Amino acid sequence: MSDDASSMVSRVVQILGVFERSAGRLTLGQITIRTGLPRSSVHRILQQLVDARWLRRDGGEYSLGIRMFELGSHVAERTRVTDVARPIIHELCATTKHVVHLGALDEFDVVYLEKIGGPFAGTLPSRVGGRFPAHAAAVGKALLALSPRAMIDHHLQHGLDRRTSATIVDPDKFEAEMLRIRDRGYATDNSEAAVGVACVAAPILEDGYAIAAVSVCGPARGVRVDELKHRVMWTAAEITRRLASASPPKLSEPQLRPAWRASESR
Repeated sequence: MSDDASSMVSRVVQILGVFERSAGRLTLGQITIRTGLPRSSVHRILQQLVDARWLRRDGGEYSLGIRMFELGSHVAERTRVTDVARPIIHELCATTKHVVHLGALDEFDVVYLEKIGGPFAGTLPSRVGGRFPAHAAAVGKALLALSPRAMIDHHLQHGLDRRTSATIVDPDKFEAEMLRIRDRGYATDNSEAAVGVACVAAPILEDGYAIAAVSVCGPARGVRVDELKHRVMWTAAEITRRLASASPPKLSEPQLRPAWRASESR
């Protein structure tokens, strides 16, 4: 390895190490101070890491990207969200008798962090570490509805591909669907992701943003939304509560105002 390549790897490791010691999002200035590297070099490396989806950028703040999980899904240690959520979603599966998913958003897809269920689970197009178009699944729609406005615009500009005849692909209808989800606190899909499958999902929040979502899925004829929605929303809220209580105090540093928060979405 050349000295230049070795130096670049060292700087990338140094930058990623800052996130390892941080509980949340960081600005360019914070990363520059904590690494001691030139600001221009940090900015260039951060952009390359965002392009590669190792990091995620929201406005002027950076956080670890979901691609980190995809790599880490091959080892035993799971993400903080997964560790907190696991016992609660196992209980949800046991009480509803439906397949339960835990997912996070990456670009245009949901990445599945957990999947729990019986024989019906094998009929679903999902697996731990796998991806599925976010706009077509309840778990993805729950995530998008409580994401920054720029994320929805990003999806609409990319285009909404049709997965089944029920998939919402019209931008105006999708916008209306996002408003409904934010208003009622849960998302549904009925054969939008897979024919004959229905799901109910709710977002898991941190600082007003959806960082993950939980869903229950089953045969369309057996998924009773009115019965399941409250249980799914309670599960998501309980995971949100436990995440908040388990998180270390955040540094009192200036933060950028987000595109929207859950409390401003009505």
